[in-house]
Amino acid sequence: MVMRTKIKKKIAEAVILRAGGYCEKCGKVLHDYALHHRKLKSRGGKDSVSNLMVLHHDCHNLGTMSIHMTPELSTKRGHMVSSWDSPEEVPVLMADGELYYFKENGDKEKAE
Repeated sequence: MVMRTKIKKKIAEAVILRAGGYCEKCGKVLHDYALHHRKLKSRGGKDSVSNLMVLHHDCHNLGTMSIHMTPELSTKRGHMVSSWDSPEEVPVLMADGELYYFKENGDKEKAE
């Protein structure tokens, strides 16, 4: 049996605010979304702002090019994080083609 915990409202709101109403993978306007753990909970990932992304359900796990259907590519793009990495230290490839670090305070910082 898998135990599910609800993400704290404050954390979810910070992630959604960072996304600005857009999917953080494809850049399209969000109508329906999922909060994705970059470092999966099964790998020790936590419910933290730097570890979560806002995604369309197709970008998350329903589409053929979704994060969970393409784990190797998703890891290269920072959409998934290895068990030995810290999400705050792994840049994320955003829809605009730029790499950003997700900060715990809700900001994103462009990678150099």
